Amino acid sequence: MASEVKDKLISSAICVFAEHGYRHGKVADIVKGADANIAAVNYHFGSKDNLFVHALRRAHTIANTAYPTKGDLSESASAEEKVQTIARGILRRSFDQGDAGNFNRIMSKTIHVPGSPIELILNEVRSMELDYLEGVLAELLDTQSMPVIELAKLNFLALATIISKSPMGLKGLFADEPTEDAINTLIELQVGVVLTSLQSMAAHLQ
Repeated sequence: MASEVKDKLISSAICVFAEHGYRHGKVADIVKGADANIAAVNYHFGSKDNLFVHALRRAHTIANTAYPTKGDLSESASAEEKVQTIARGILRRSFDQGDAGNFNRIMSKTIHVPGSPIELILNEVRSMELDYLEGVLAELLDTQSMPVIELAKLNFLALATIISKSPMGLKGLFADEPTEDAINTLIELQVGVVLTSLQSMAAHLQ
């Protein structure tokens, strides 16, 4: 029974944080969605921050299961192929209106909002994806310079998550309800933009 309540709280937290972000996501709404009470949050998680971490981890697991950023690439895959696969996975999450899109929605409504636990979030996301991304970027750019890798990472994330930041969401990109082919075309266009940007950086480093 206790584990069932904990599970419901995490599921409800994902929905609330995906809609409102960390700062504006209210614990009262989370417990209401889980048919629980504040005492249950304190018992299972101890704090809003800890509940948020659990929600973020589960949201990422769901997103990465549906759209894995490592894909099914072979060990011999090039850095370019890896960059494209990571970008494609992140972009596909942005277009997903279901559970697999919640991770991107949580991040987009939290990461740049004052009052959000940014350091906590970055520590979590580092183990989820950032360490791997940095390794791929170092390979692509043929550098171990952390300032350069950090700049490349910022450029990558800005371009790969741009859909999540659209003020009008999908409505701002399509006049009508988008078809799967239309979405795929847009994703591949943006994947190309991401790769071209990084290749430009690599060229300037030579």
